[in-house]
Amino acid sequence: MIIDSTVEPVLPLLRAVGKIPSGIFILTAGHGPEASAILVSFVQQISREPLCIGVALQQARAIGAIIEKNHGFTLNICHTGDRTLLRKYARQALLGEQAFEGVKTRREPNGATILLDACAWIWCDISRRIEFGGDHELLIGVAAAGDLLGDEHAKPMVHIRHDGSNY
Repeated sequence: MIIDSTVEPVLPLLRAVGKIPSGIFILTAGHGPEASAILVSFVQQISREPLCIGVALQQARAIGAIIEKNHGFTLNICHTGDRTLLRKYARQALLGEQAFEGVKTRREPNGATILLDACAWIWCDISRRIEFGGDHELLIGVAAAGDLLGDEHAKPMVHIRHDGSNY
């Protein structure tokens, strides 16, 4: 079912779905010419044992193949008030050297590319990719490493959408 939110009034269902809070995250994978970074917002811890993170990624994004090749991804958690990372990654997925151009990064031995202006990061070993017939696929990663960056009291950026038909 395709729903058009441009038709007024917005359906009550879409308004209700829009109230589901989400965060703002930068998903990174790979390095050098095979690096990629993209803003994602559909992210959730989905298991405690093992500690698993679910990320919904729009179908056919180039970063999906990079994640598969590198067997994992880094979830960089943006913090409230920081618009630098949001501005850089909001419009499109960035590939190759431009993915991290002008951004302070650190590369971990496990392959994680950490954006140092984020408030935290989590490296996930890819466990499963699930296509379920929607416009996104579900990546399930087992959280294997991570840490806070900077102020331990920094709050993650939370996003409430106007309605459930768009970001």
